[in-house]
Amino acid sequence: MGFLARRTPRPPATAPTAQPAQGPAQGARIRWRRDEPVGWDRLPEPARLALSAAGHTAEPTAGPVFAAGTYAAVTRRDSAGRYWHDTDAWWISTTVLLTVRARETLTPTGAATSTGTTPQLRRTGTGHVLVSTHPLTGPGPTTQRWARPPHTPATADPGEAEVRMTDHAVDVLPRAVRDDLGPPTGQCAIRHYPAHGGCRDQIHTYRRVSAGELVALTAVREAGAYPDPETAIDAADWHITTHRARVGPATQTDLPW
Repeated sequence: MGFLARRTPRPPATAPTAQPAQGPAQGARIRWRRDEPVGWDRLPEPARLALSAAGHTAEPTAGPVFAAGTYAAVTRRDSAGRYWHDTDAWWISTTVLLTVRARETLTPTGAATSTGTTPQLRRTGTGHVLVSTHPLTGPGPTTQRWARPPHTPATADPGEAEVRMTDHAVDVLPRAVRDDLGPPTGQCAIRHYPAHGGCRDQIHTYRRVSAGELVALTAVREAGAYPDPETAIDAADWHITTHRARVGPATQTDLPW
């Protein structure tokens, strides 16, 4: 995760009073990979085209995206010996939760080299997308600004003096926010590089609290390049918008490609 995203959700329109003394885990930084696709760009192109044709685009009729992300692709095999390449994704607006599985058919190109191993596989160019659409209801999102407390020798945690690289987007959020969210069901991090310099980070995450409830969160911070981009962004305030909603029953759609 982590290169210039093709679409940038707007930052919060207001900046409420900063919350005190709850910064991100000291020294946690995301391990950015600038050349990797991010978000729904990680879905196979035929799956994205099928979703777009069905109205599930970056600007769907359900409203602008609140939070979205994908999971790492997985190769699966059924009891009949058939193989698939599955990429799961999620998308949340204030009124809709979409969960997506893009399933691409794979075919073996030869026998497995030993018992219990997977043979060489190739993509056939065919597959389908299973979309589950859940209506969301509840109060609208709320936004808070979280200021990172000054990091001085007097306040530093000796156990967190080293910079800790992570692949988990939520690790860089304020501790109180992470504690309130709980173990995330999905998470995604995006870094933008504005033309004027510096960088802008976005964290999208959600937790399915129960079958009938979820909490979604999008966090934004931005900083210049002084004294260096990483130090500057580490010290930037987070603008965090939280959406708590009730989840309705799913409607499922199967989209072939």
